[in-house]
Amino acid sequence: MTMNRIAIAGAGVSGISVVKFFVNNQRFNENFKIDLYDAPKTAGRGYAYQDDDPQLIINLPAEEMSLTADPDDYTNWLKQHGYDAESYTSRKVYGEYMHSTLKSLIAGHDNINVIEHYADNILFNEDTQTYTLKYNDNEQEYDAVFLMTGEMSYSDPYELKGKDNYFYNPYPLADHLNHLQGKIGIIGSGLSAIDSFRYLLSHGHDKVYVLSRSGEMPSVRGTDYEFTPQHFTLDNAFKYLENGLIPLDKLLELFKAEMLEHDVDMTLFERKTDQPEIDLKYDLEHLDSIGRLQYIIVHLQDAFKTLFKYLSRKDKREYLEEYHPYVESNHSPMPPDGARRILRWIDEDKLVFMHGMSDVEVNHDFTVTFKNHQTEQFDILINATGPVGNIEKDNTPLLQNLYNSLLLEADEFGGVLVTKDHEIISPRFGTMPHFYTMGALTAGSDYLIKGVAMLAEETEDLVNHFLNNYED
Repeated sequence: MTMNRIAIAGAGVSGISVVKFFVNNQRFNENFKIDLYDAPKTAGRGYAYQDDDPQLIINLPAEEMSLTADPDDYTNWLKQHGYDAESYTSRKVYGEYMHSTLKSLIAGHDNINVIEHYADNILFNEDTQTYTLKYNDNEQEYDAVFLMTGEMSYSDPYELKGKDNYFYNPYPLADHLNHLQGKIGIIGSGLSAIDSFRYLLSHGHDKVYVLSRSGEMPSVRGTDYEFTPQHFTLDNAFKYLENGLIPLDKLLELFKAEMLEHDVDMTLFERKTDQPEIDLKYDLEHLDSIGRLQYIIVHLQDAFKTLFKYLSRKDKREYLEEYHPYVESNHSPMPPDGARRILRWIDEDKLVFMHGMSDVEVNHDFTVTFKNHQTEQFDILINATGPVGNIEKDNTPLLQNLYNSLLLEADEFGGVLVTKDHEIISPRFGTMPHFYTMGALTAGSDYLIKGVAMLAEETEDLVNHFLNNYED
């Protein structure tokens, strides 16, 4: 039989999931050859879970982070390897679990290989319908490619990359933010900013400033709430399907009915004041009501991700502009202990939040200007604004090569254009045979697919689609 040659570019959560579902599928055999490409630091760990400071805590509980079908797999692994089975574990430890899982999956399979290099470019051979993957002046030919590169490159909103004392990407924090001296400003107020100031304040810095445009921080994780949807269901939503689309206003009606059914106060969506000391205190004092709101969103996310694909272009734009920010601010909350620690640092004047940031001027130091025309001087600026969502702004060699050669096309809602089965749509070649992607690159079509469990579910469908449609 012909060897089926498969390349997986990226060996993080999505890449490991691809291997998992191949190995566990009864159709997988010695006639498949799989090569995973990633750098030594991130191979089997992913960028987010590489070796870093152990105080960097994942904002999802361990019970929701299993890489296998067994929801207790991660917590059992923690116990077996001498770690406390805490609800919130460090990214470093989770990276060890990922690496261990990958090693277990490929054990005994000589046809699965990890190549510890980033893929530099991928070419499509139209005559043979195959792909040439290039890395470090080497190249290999494949019948199928899974582009699993994770998040895109870091954003740089004030175009400061390359300036002295400017940290364009803070990770790994233990490498980049160690032994800093001077007045430090962190640009951004999301999870990356929390990681950065937590690291600095825990390693001897007396005071850190958090600079942002809005000042909004993630919400605090509330009390777990279980419920069964009564109104916002796929069956009810598809009753409004017409010409392949479902009107946004009908989905909003179903969602509001669900909120009322479960006694969730709609005004909680408007509770943010963009003043962290007020917002965090409010959430900590209302964990039950906040939890009901958050877990309704969590339990409805499967329906969200499906129904988003049935919105018209106009409705998608309206939803993302008007409603998505409310969902996003309650979708990835921080643990309560982390919020309490932030409030202590604020009370001790170790942590200062300044919002309304509008510009940065570089001289011998950094002058930050705010919308009220106030200015503040900093010796060091740390960029914690997170990754870009538009591939046109990405600066990683592989993605830029694919974009420039017209194998990838930007989706106006984020990531790249793909079919409903995650096949890449090229402006040169149309739907690419056996060329798939998942994760940040499908953000425009895979709404809210961020957690490990949801990525795994979508990846299983992806692998099954490949095996069902691959011609030997």
